[in-house]
Amino acid sequence: MKQKFFKWLLPFAALALMIIYYLTNIQLPPASSVELKQNYYTKVILVPLDTRPPCQKMVVDAGKMAGIEIITPPAEIMDYYTRKGDSKAVQKWLLENIAQADGAIISVDQLLHGGLLASREAQTTDAERTELVNFLHNLRQRAGDKPIYAFNILPRITPTPTLESDSKKIIKISRLIDEISIFQNVDDMKLVDELKEDIDVNDLNIYLDLFKKNTAMNKDLIRLTQENTLTKFVIGQDDGEDFGVPNMEKRSLQNYLHALHVPTDKVMITKGADEVALSLLANFVQAKTQYHPKVYVAYNDEKAVGTIMPFMAGSVGSTVREKLIMSEAVEVNSPDKAGLILYVFIGNDDNLNTRRKATLEIKKYLAQGKKVALVDLSKHFSAGETLFPQLLAENVPINELTCYAGWNTASNSIGTALANAVIYKAARPQFNTTNDILTLEYNRLTLLYNRILEDYYYLKEVIDVINTTLRLHGYENVNDLDMEHNYLWMNDLLQQDMNERAWCLWHSRAAQQPIYVQTPEGIYKLTVRYVQAEAFFPWPRTFEIYLQAHLNLYRLP
Repeated sequence: MKQKFFKWLLPFAALALMIIYYLTNIQLPPASSVELKQNYYTKVILVPLDTRPPCQKMVVDAGKMAGIEIITPPAEIMDYYTRKGDSKAVQKWLLENIAQADGAIISVDQLLHGGLLASREAQTTDAERTELVNFLHNLRQRAGDKPIYAFNILPRITPTPTLESDSKKIIKISRLIDEISIFQNVDDMKLVDELKEDIDVNDLNIYLDLFKKNTAMNKDLIRLTQENTLTKFVIGQDDGEDFGVPNMEKRSLQNYLHALHVPTDKVMITKGADEVALSLLANFVQAKTQYHPKVYVAYNDEKAVGTIMPFMAGSVGSTVREKLIMSEAVEVNSPDKAGLILYVFIGNDDNLNTRRKATLEIKKYLAQGKKVALVDLSKHFSAGETLFPQLLAENVPINELTCYAGWNTASNSIGTALANAVIYKAARPQFNTTNDILTLEYNRLTLLYNRILEDYYYLKEVIDVINTTLRLHGYENVNDLDMEHNYLWMNDLLQQDMNERAWCLWHSRAAQQPIYVQTPEGIYKLTVRYVQAEAFFPWPRTFEIYLQAHLNLYRLP
């Protein structure tokens, strides 16, 4: 018992010593706390893909920058991990609330199946598709001329775990079916026949039928967009690969759109899933402000453009181009012509020597007053391959970054960075009071710290500590935590680790550098102080966390 007590006492003692040292040895310059009021001028309904923070909380947080209150369905009718949402109750709630909102962003997977995980096992009937089409017609009548943005996700290549056949063999068949459709290789055809002998043909039919039904649903939704029942419709591709049946569905839908001459500002297919709602929120803001960014894209490495990152069905460059189209952006060939610089850092074992060059480039852009959205990715999800530690080492004024993203897949991060930057840039000219302008900056900084703390500190450092600790205590499955035995314990460890990193972050010289904000009352010289991280696991797994940075904004004389 004493050993366990001292085990938990030591970290808290270390933190206490840090606080004592800080209070007795470091004197912050005098400053006055900035008191702000969050004002909302618009209300948008969000029916998220699921209840994970990337799909829901990140949209709510980004809405604050533009003074948009994001309204989501009550938690009791939404999904929770493997428990699917009550889709009929969500539809009813949406119909009842659309009249009080200025628009809606809706996930078809949630409305039809009860979330992303549930959609991977859904066998949608023709009757259910017809019911959803009728519902969307009814929703349009209730909404009047308010914008309704919708999105649907292509099934991923990995089969549902409820199938009894070997999933690796089904995935192999899926890849081969796609390759055969392109190359017509006889040996591949023979290999498919051999693999089919080792699996249940009914399982393969269920797997393939999921894509057929998803295609049919997407075609219905495309037609609804053509007739303006939906304002805009986006099809996302989740966890892609070079070859597979999902790519065949994607090409089929691309051909369908081409045949109908549907423009990309009405219907678009893009890599990614979790970030699509955020991108649509940016489109909502753009429609109100008529903001179309001029973007200069910079890479740390000439090979980065052609790099195919994990879980992606195409190169980094092709993903950037898609997200620029999604953001209604104009790509320019010089930073001098740009209102926004999208800096894409792709780190791997071979290009670590590009980190300092990239750091100095970003530092130069910020010194010139450029707005920089930084995408910071690692080929192997390793802290040592990312750019952020170098930014700290070179004292880059990180508070001047417009946004930061480096989580999960390349499409997630690129889409997140662009959407947040577009919302910020589009919203800034709309505000004309000191309170609203400073609130915009406070929300931008909060989003910035949220992403740095989660995308770098958690996903590149802390998650390995958490998972190792769990396994040392006998918990092998970190994606299905035992709520009764280790959930609270791991939340405590997570909270402690994240606060220690938040403490170190805001004491860095990079984070201590002030920012200057023009207001009707003159220029405010602002600094960030007392950053804390509220963190816990939203689902019983360590893959993602709920994280909220709490920071204080101070005005320097």
